[in-house]
Formats: sequence, structure tokens, C-alpha cells
Amino acid sequence: MLTAAGYNWFSIDYRKGGISRAAESVDDLRVAIEFIRCHAKEFRIDPNNIALLGEDTGAQMALMAAAGKPDGVRVVVSIGGVYDQSQLPTQPTLVIHGANDREVTPQQAGQFCEAMREAGRVCEYLAVDGAIHRAENWLPSQWGYKGLLTAWLARQMKLAKPDHQPYVTNLKKDIVFSPRYGLKLDAYLPPGKAPRPAVIIVHGGGWEAGDKVTYVTPLFEPLAKAGFAWFSIDYRLTPRFRNQEQLEDLRRAIEFVRLNSDRFQIDPNRIAILGESASGQMVAQLATEKPAGVAAVVSFYGVYDFLAMDSDYSPRSIPARLFRLTRASEYGRQLMVSFSPIYHVKEDMPPLLLIHGTNERLLAQGVAMAKKLEHARANYDFIKVENAPHGIENWEGRAEWLGYKTKLVEWLNAKLR
Repeated sequence: MLTAAGYNWFSIDYRKGGISRAAESVDDLRVAIEFIRCHAKEFRIDPNNIALLGEDTGAQMALMAAAGKPDGVRVVVSIGGVYDQSQLPTQPTLVIHGANDREVTPQQAGQFCEAMREAGRVCEYLAVDGAIHRAENWLPSQWGYKGLLTAWLARQMKLAKPDHQPYVTNLKKDIVFSPRYGLKLDAYLPPGKAPRPAVIIVHGGGWEAGDKVTYVTPLFEPLAKAGFAWFSIDYRLTPRFRNQEQLEDLRRAIEFVRLNSDRFQIDPNRIAILGESASGQMVAQLATEKPAGVAAVVSFYGVYDFLAMDSDYSPRSIPARLFRLTRASEYGRQLMVSFSPIYHVKEDMPPLLLIHGTNERLLAQGVAMAKKLEHARANYDFIKVENAPHGIENWEGRAEWLGYKTKLVEWLNAKLR
């Protein structure tokens, strides 16, 4: 979003430790601001025209830091934030909040903006209809806020056209792989000897949310450092589209990457497909089909058996969203079986790596899938990450959980090199 709008951006790490250490996190943000301003010439930016943009507790940090009036910070944007009226920014502030947020209510967000206005400061409030707390789970129908956000930034910061060409990098953005449906992928093409093995990355999000830069971003760096080309793809989402059509999008992405192997300098027969959560089901399902060129499959905490999922037939249920089923029937049961990888395991499937945290509800699905693979004498491995919850984005910053990255790279090297 920010790249397409022409902004330079910096994404930072900071120390974590809950409310008791919030001040240290804010201090880290202040140090980052000073560092960026100090290197403004190197970064080719205006040191006095900086915006702070935060989400969830990161938004709280941005608001707290801005209240301290740091040099160079012109505006603040809070997305699904946490609000403390005792610390109000002096800079113009945009508050974007989900109208269905139950963790931090829309009333709290609106009251924060009102408190700013009563203090004589500028605050605009944008409620996103139907949106819950975490912005990465907002649906495509709720993404209209992005254009409003970048337009607001342009007005406040008086964005000028860049006076230089952007650096050429190994990251290629927004390559259309399905013109019919306007689906895009991002590609990382490493330097060095070609042809290289490649990994096609498929984001999760309950089959209904997310895109090619949500949930799966912790995988980009370890794969790049290991010398793999990777392709992170979009696909059509429920409830407008069914699981069958999502699988078609993944097949199309594999075909596109293989057909363009010379362009991307990759080996069309050394491709891994990698999914997580909802897309774990997708890549495991394709593994049972043995698609051409796919030499390895990785599923993080995937769903392998739809019949084992607790679900009714309400409009928000898995049967309704993924398969347009409105009531229990033998036809519906067979349809869900046909898209459940656990019922189609074969000995000659591509090698499959299952990765699960032990502190999440889909672990039972992984254990059941592993038993089925073992019984079929399929080539598989199972990595358990002790006490880890659902979602690799939640594993970041926890050293005891990050060993999976090394194990993943080692496994891919063994299967693709």
C-alpha cells in the first residue's frame, strides 16, 4: 500500500514485554526516529516530514511517542489501536478502527479522537464497517480504507513526486499471474547461479482474509537468505469464491511459475508449495494430486479433515463459505471429504513437511494426518514447536520458537537441492 503510493517506509523491531515494559518499547521507537532522521541524506528522505503508522499496540506506541513531540514527526496514523487519553499527540492524527472490534471498542477510538479535538488538535476518525480488531484479518470488501489512508497522508504531508529512480532490488512486486481474475504475486529472485529451486508461498486467513503480504512474511527472509527464489501469491477468497476455485488459483500459480522458469531463472521441476492454516489444506490437497514440478510440500498447522471441524451450516460456517452447503446431507459430506487431504493420502505423494505449534487447536489435525501418512508409507516429516500458538507471526520475537526456520530450510535443501 505505502510502496504503491510512493512513500519511503521503515518497519522496525522493538523490545516486547507487556504493559510493564511499554515505556521501553516507546523508547525504541524514539531511537528509530532519531536514527532515520540522522541518516536522512543516505535514505533520501525529508527528516522533517515523517509519519508514524502503527497497528494494535504498535498504534499505542506511535501515539505515545508522538505525544512527546519528537522532531520530524508530522502526522500519526492508528489502525485498530489501543488508546490512552492521558497522552494526546499534538500532530494531526488519523484513527482507523473496526466497527465490530470487541477488544478495543469503536467508542473508545471515537472518544480518543474527540478528546484530541477538545484539546484543539486535529483528529479524523474512520470506522471500517464489519471489521474486527486485527487489520490483517479485514476482508477485501473492507480494504477501501487503504486508499483513504494514503490520500489523507498525501494531504497532510504534501507528498511530492520522487526526484530519483527507486533502487533496483531482487524483489519484484505485483506480477499478474492470472489476468482473468487479476491475481498477483510478489517474487524474490536471488542473485547467483541459476536455475534455482523455488518456493510458492500461500497465505492463510480462514480462506476469507489476508493477501500475499500477510501472515507469511516471517518466511520471506530465511528463504531468501538460503538462496531460494520465492513467490508469494494472492488467491480468490470466500464467501464469494469456493475452495475449489482457490485450488484452481494455486494450480494456475504453479503453472505460471513453471512456464516462466527461464524468466525467473528457476528449475521448473524443483518447486515447493508452502501454506499455513487455511492454505495448509490447499497445499496438502494439491500434494495428493501430485502436480507437475512440485517436488516438496510444507503445511504449517493446516486443516486436513473438514469432517473433524466443529461447524454448523450457518452463513459463516465452513460448509457454507467453502462449499455453499446450507444443510447436512450425504452429498455435502462427500463434497467435504473430496477436499479433505487426509482421505486422499498416497505413498507416492511429494514429500510433505507438517509443522504445528503444540498450543493450538489444529494440532490434533496434524497428528491425525501424520498417522495417515505413516500408514500409507508416504514420505513425510513432522515438526512440533513446543507451546507455540497458532500463526507464525505470533512466533516472532520468541527465540524458543524460531528454530523452525532453520529446520524448514534444512528440509527444503534436502528435498530440492
